[in-house]
Amino acid sequence: MMNKNIALVPARYYIRLWDILLSHHIVMDEAAYDFKSDMSKFQKDPELKFSIHQVEQIIQACLSMPHCEDLAFELGKSLHLSAHNLVGYAVLTCETLEHAIKLVTQYFSLIMPSFRASIYYTKTGDIELFIEPVALMDSLTLNFHIEAIAIALYQNIRELLNQQRCRYSFFLSIHTPAYIRKFEELDNVKFYFNALDKPSLKVALPQEMLNYPLPLADEITLRTVERRCQEQMKEITHRHDFPEWIKMVLMNAYHIPTLSECAELLNVSTKTLQRQLRKQNIDFNNIRKDVLLSRATQKLNHSSDSITQIAYELGYSSSSNFSRAFKILQGMTPEEYREQSGRKYHSSKV
Repeated sequence: MMNKNIALVPARYYIRLWDILLSHHIVMDEAAYDFKSDMSKFQKDPELKFSIHQVEQIIQACLSMPHCEDLAFELGKSLHLSAHNLVGYAVLTCETLEHAIKLVTQYFSLIMPSFRASIYYTKTGDIELFIEPVALMDSLTLNFHIEAIAIALYQNIRELLNQQRCRYSFFLSIHTPAYIRKFEELDNVKFYFNALDKPSLKVALPQEMLNYPLPLADEITLRTVERRCQEQMKEITHRHDFPEWIKMVLMNAYHIPTLSECAELLNVSTKTLQRQLRKQNIDFNNIRKDVLLSRATQKLNHSSDSITQIAYELGYSSSSNFSRAFKILQGMTPEEYREQSGRKYHSSKV
């Protein structure tokens, strides 16, 4: 888990809370947190970073004010694609919604480093986008973020699809809010609360939405902006523990990338990547094995995908090769593990 005192979360999202409070004529109790003085500094440079500890203080202070119970909803509602800077502009120039979802997953750490995104395909070709925390934070702050991210995703999908009409679903781990009517009034979407075992959210997008062409698709602009995203990822990589960052890349990619593909994603040479790992006596293949096991157990626990589907997603040429490798690492076959875990998968069709 990330250190709570490391400044790593973009301030650009939280300074919007100040604007929301002002628009509702709410004056913060400065004894709770000196939010106002900090805002003057961060409004001048929204790319400055908060630590998780600072974020917790901000959220606690804001939610302690009267009439602020729906603040996470209002924050998410205010986050248009342009609020996500480079990633938002890249998403706008994608060719299809499926392309946009994949790009968001790839660069989600540039949007919100304290969370990670991953996607899975169902048997029917639908996409399930999962957002999960990677930083330790108190439950109040965690639930606030899950709600705000869900509403922001809703707003962003609506912005991308314009007038396209197709129903889809959100599944959240948080309790049903007192202001549930606000969720019910949103167009073409259904929200399910208390729907996930772990703190997280899931967006289930039907196949008919995925190939919808986006109006601002521009391949040249996309390539240019994506190079900038890769440069930012490279900067973050050099500021953080390199093996942990590689592990994050492997965890979030749909198909497990090779060493050279990881190097390309991080905008470094394969030799540089190997050298950085050797400095800490870490082997890429060992990281890859750990991630493969983690992702395999996650899929076996939380999805109804067949063993063959899971094997393909993890990059194995056959289910027998996957089963053999899994048994070496886990001491049992994937079928035995799934039967022993006894966990049920709650799909969007339940």
